[in-house]
Amino acid sequence: MSQLEPAPSRTPSRYPSRYPVRVEVADVHEQVVRALARPGTWWTAAERLAIAAEARAARDCRLCRERKRALSPSAVDGRHDGPGDLGPEVVDVVHRIVTDPGRLTRSVYERAVAGDALDPERYVELVGVTVMIHALDVFARALGVDAVPLPAPIEGAPSRRRPATARVLRAWVPQIPAGAEGGEDWRALYGERPLVAQIGRALSLVPAEVRLLQAFAGPHYMELDHVSDPTYAAPGRALDRLQTELVASRVSAINECFY
Repeated sequence: MSQLEPAPSRTPSRYPSRYPVRVEVADVHEQVVRALARPGTWWTAAERLAIAAEARAARDCRLCRERKRALSPSAVDGRHDGPGDLGPEVVDVVHRIVTDPGRLTRSVYERAVAGDALDPERYVELVGVTVMIHALDVFARALGVDAVPLPAPIEGAPSRRRPATARVLRAWVPQIPAGAEGGEDWRALYGERPLVAQIGRALSLVPAEVRLLQAFAGPHYMELDHVSDPTYAAPGRALDRLQTELVASRVSAINECFY
């Protein structure tokens, strides 16, 4: 079954709020939920859903609030609030991504993948799952509606397919090199484009997560192909490109976005 099995077109009734939600937005949210419930590349479906549940719990975690107020998050010890169905090292990374991404550093990443709980491949997939469910939950909170329920996991084993060309370049994690250097791995994800914005390459160690991000980006922002073109404006939107970037940059600043 494809990681991006199309969701059936429907009305935006999933979000029963006074704010209208475009059908393509509601549909891609359905795709995300279905993808979370299927075996991934390095995590089982049950583990992917456990990551999603932990990401949801992070917003109300007392330890995370205390760390956020501290000069250094490492100065505060304790146990995270949440289901705790994953190892403590994994839980800690999920909570940091959700609650304090502005203070994620290379040393935090290197410590996370130094033990047995995580490696670069599982770390990248964990990031993909965490940010996707967090995006859906923030969207629901903005509308004042309940978060989408997590489905039951689908049985199956992770595919464990690693791009042969992936290696550490300028990022912390291995990535598929751009253009000809990335060979078939690059073409399978990006076609014949010689260059893709880094935001579209960050998860390329796990191509399925890039494909999910690509599907998600179009209805919410714009197709990743167009991000680096400042003259492009997604059709049928109430905001033009300059207005879109103003909102995006302000939200990124408030959220202490790494970029």
